[in-house]
Amino acid sequence: MLPRKQSAPADDIFTKETHVKILDLLEKRPFGFEIEGLTSPSLYLVKARLNDESLSNGDKIELPSDKIGHLNEIRYKDITTSSQSELVEGIMEEINSNPDNHLSFFNRANNISLKVHSFQLLPTIGKSKAQQMVQARGMIGWENFSDIDGKCSIESVRLLAERYVVEMEDSVQIPRLLDLLLRNGM
Repeated sequence: MLPRKQSAPADDIFTKETHVKILDLLEKRPFGFEIEGLTSPSLYLVKARLNDESLSNGDKIELPSDKIGHLNEIRYKDITTSSQSELVEGIMEEINSNPDNHLSFFNRANNISLKVHSFQLLPTIGKSKAQQMVQARGMIGWENFSDIDGKCSIESVRLLAERYVVEMEDSVQIPRLLDLLLRNGM
């Protein structure tokens, strides 16, 4: 008989997370509060019991912390509308504070097929815009997001954040940039 394969504890996905940003505070009856948050650097949606009531929406908590309880992953459809409305801005903040992996997408993006370029995964980017972006990138690539935005007339950080949200909303989106860039490594 083969030994039974042990599954990894659920919190193993959070071992590399350094922070959690509070998107929303929820009162839990009969007592206490719970947070909905966004982890850094892998951008997981999480919930946890709040142990420190001095915290508020927008606060960033360094992990591990006794200010919150155990982190549990939560699906996009299960977060509050308040958390949903804060999500794009929270992701943009994370992209700007840790740009390297995110910028690598713009510098490494290539054709997915004969008809589709990786840039077309971003909202509002069509075939002609993708071709323009490839030409503007050239052989050297971009050093920062301002360079991309200036040469391509786009809001690169916002478009990437919006793509991440689409992937959080719909787990069957393929390819998943969240996994390729942040979670599984590139």
